[in-house]
Amino acid sequence: MGIFILGGIVFIIAFCLFKISAFRKTKPDESWFRISLVGLIDYLVLVSGTIGTGILFMTLYSAGH
Repeated sequence: MGIFILGGIVFIIAFCLFKISAFRKTKPDESWFRISLVGLIDYLVLVSGTIGTGILFMTLYSAGH
């Protein structure tokens, strides 16, 4: 259970760092719609990466035992 909690914490930190970086690169005159769209895409990329890594980890863990 601890590994899943740790994964969730890492996911939240990575997402926050993605957003901080995106806001620093954003020009002041860009629309909020575009910023929100980029945020949604970042979120989907991180979620799919987290799920994919979890599946890979569990596959390797199961194969090792």
